[in-house]
Amino acid sequence: MRVAVEEIKIQAETDITEITTWNTEIDNKLAESDKVVEELRTWLDQRRKEKDNVAREEQIQFETMLFKTRMEFETKLASAKVETLTINKEGNLQGESQQSTLAKLPKLVISKFGGDFQDWQRFWGQFTETVDKTNMPPITKFTYLCELLDPKIKHVIDSLPFTTEGYNRAKSILKDRYGKESEIIKSYVKDIMDLPYIHGANPKKIRDFSERLNHCVQALQTMNRLSQVNGNVAMTLDKLPGIRGDLVRTDPDWERWTFVQLSEAVRQWVKRNPVDQSRTDRDKDRQIKSFHAKSRECVYCGDVTHKAGNCTKITSVTERKQILARKRLCFNCAIGTHRAAECSSKGSCQNCGKRHHTSICDTSKVEGKEQVMTTNQSSESVLPVIVIKVNGVKCRALIDTGSGSSYISAKLIEVVKAKPISTQTRQVEMLMSSKSVRMDIYELNTESVDGQYQMPVKFIKVNKPELLTVENPNYADLIRDNAHLSEVIIADKDTK
Repeated sequence: MRVAVEEIKIQAETDITEITTWNTEIDNKLAESDKVVEELRTWLDQRRKEKDNVAREEQIQFETMLFKTRMEFETKLASAKVETLTINKEGNLQGESQQSTLAKLPKLVISKFGGDFQDWQRFWGQFTETVDKTNMPPITKFTYLCELLDPKIKHVIDSLPFTTEGYNRAKSILKDRYGKESEIIKSYVKDIMDLPYIHGANPKKIRDFSERLNHCVQALQTMNRLSQVNGNVAMTLDKLPGIRGDLVRTDPDWERWTFVQLSEAVRQWVKRNPVDQSRTDRDKDRQIKSFHAKSRECVYCGDVTHKAGNCTKITSVTERKQILARKRLCFNCAIGTHRAAECSSKGSCQNCGKRHHTSICDTSKVEGKEQVMTTNQSSESVLPVIVIKVNGVKCRALIDTGSGSSYISAKLIEVVKAKPISTQTRQVEMLMSSKSVRMDIYELNTESVDGQYQMPVKFIKVNKPELLTVENPNYADLIRDNAHLSEVIIADKDTK
């Protein structure tokens, strides 16, 4: 650019002296600029060196501090080792002086504490005597404490620092959470209240009952709190109706018994009625042999909570037979990979008595009985049945104001193509017994036929359509044959 300007000046016939002067000024300004740039570069280099020096000094200080900390830790560790060696030497000297009278004791192992209130006193007593009362540094004691806690308990003190203050804080937290006497007493009382109700006089069951009762009674007696729960003696005695007469027969003042007297009475009964060990061994053998049969999962759906005969997911007999054939299972026992003709099982169908598995029986004796009990009686009363829409499908609903749940037929579920929102296990009360059944829960929209009212309802699916079928009352015929019903208006005019 400088050459271009100079060329323009020459073309303009500018005086050569003026051009020379102009070039000189340009050179001077460039020299000044170069000087300023050099000074700036020098300043930047100096700042960079100063920054590096500061970082280097900080690194040196950090390494110095780290070295001091490491030396302090090694010094403490060496001191701890010296103390430990001193203690061991003193112990060895004492052991040598008593060697003639004392045998060598085995190494004491402290079991981990898992959070059980009843186990706290055992754990804390052992830890206090074995670790806490020694002369080792608090950090070492803290390490032992953490190692002796179950992971689900250890997380409570994980955030504490490994210092003397942290160790003391950890002990306070554990004592406050698990060492409260009221919680320990409550745990023993709960165990007494949870003792099983034993029918009959089974020596083994009563022996187990006695051992659990003695354990709780002795613990509460040691804590001088047994008198606080003696009011529950009568209720505990009522859990042994089969031997109640044997326990109280020799003591006319049995109504004033304490838990100590009750526990001793049960213990003496167990002593007079020992468990037949040979019978116990036979029971164990039977349990081992029947273990796989009891724990076997349903062959149709794979669920372990019910047997094949109680499966509610695969209900079609044809589909069940196809599954047995696909898995190459016996049609008689539904277990072995043999043919029914070769099956060694002596069992037969519980419904019809024929030679096949109950779950693939075409005729159900139980369902036939239920149908006789529910449908063979005629009645002149009219059931409260109304017409509604469920997810847009018109159907009939039986109104039962005393029921706590709403039920829906499996056929209607197939029609509306609904999916269950959950599956629950419920206790179903039957005429002479009860059983646990897994039920599918559906949430469907119900509305009146005219569409003026609607609401969501949770239904339980029922797989027995005969329980949801009622005879058509033929309202038109009822109104025609009964004069007092002449003014009654019935919306359901279906004659099916």
